[in-house]
Amino acid sequence: MGSHDSVTELNDHFIATMNAGDLDGALSCWTDDTVFHTADGAVTGMDNLRRELQAFIDTKPTLTIEELHRIEAGDTTLVSLKWHLDGTAPDGEPISMGAVDANVFRRQADGTWRILIDNPFHSVHTGADA
Repeated sequence: MGSHDSVTELNDHFIATMNAGDLDGALSCWTDDTVFHTADGAVTGMDNLRRELQAFIDTKPTLTIEELHRIEAGDTTLVSLKWHLDGTAPDGEPISMGAVDANVFRRQADGTWRILIDNPFHSVHTGADA
């Protein structure tokens, strides 16, 4: 399911895997040394990222994204995107959330792309409107 051959294809792969509840497929989008910024601060390492993404997958999400801006510099790309997630909270109540994300992607030695830095709540952290 999906490809890592471009930043756009990687984003499409991430959305498809999250919506399918495929945690391992979603995790394949990140580098091993990724930094993922949460409401509580940055987490590093795949074990921590797994816990963070599992919480999103547990909502049985319908995730959508809209790319807002992209800056490319060789093997590094900065992408700003707006995301929205509808799902179900642990108590069974519907939830809806979203924000503007800031992602740094890095091309790997094999030519594929992975997320190096992910700040899914960038707009919340900076006080900007989503």
